[in-house]
Amino acid sequence: MKYLLPILAFLVFTSCKNDAKKSEENSMTPEAAPMESKVPSYDLAKTTLTWTAFKTPAKAGVKGTFDDISLEGNSFSINTASVNTGEPNIRDPKLVQFFFNKLSNTTISGNYGAPEGNKMPITLKMNGVEKTFDFNYELNDTATVVSGTIDIVSDFSGSDALSSINEACKELHEGKTWSDVDIQIVSLK
Repeated sequence: MKYLLPILAFLVFTSCKNDAKKSEENSMTPEAAPMESKVPSYDLAKTTLTWTAFKTPAKAGVKGTFDDISLEGNSFSINTASVNTGEPNIRDPKLVQFFFNKLSNTTISGNYGAPEGNKMPITLKMNGVEKTFDFNYELNDTATVVSGTIDIVSDFSGSDALSSINEACKELHEGKTWSDVDIQIVSLK
């Protein structure tokens, strides 16, 4: 009997210690598990989308944006009639009439996924074609920057629209309108 109490105490103590260890193992913190990529959310009031198209054989850049962009979750919609190049009386109406109105619809839509390393998947739907791109992704102290390049013809079957804007602006473009367009999205923190 005199040895029973220490043995019982030993069993209870080690049993509790093993249960505590098992409980610790079962409640591992998320830091111990591999980090899962999460789809970030952005505030449109702090986010700008800029595109750069190219004209002339010297590949002169023309920058623009859209004034009517909606964002819900990680899906977006762009009204192409809201194109804004800073020339509302000359260039913007030409782009709407001779380029965007030649596409199968007047909306560009899409979504974005979780960044992985320095890439972010961006899905765009334009001219009835949907395609996913791995755009460059950079996160710094002041902003998130996502950038990439699309090709209107090879990615979105937009040769009719490109030919139309090229013909309408033939003299100004010196006979050359390029099919590639650079896109940059900057979201301030």
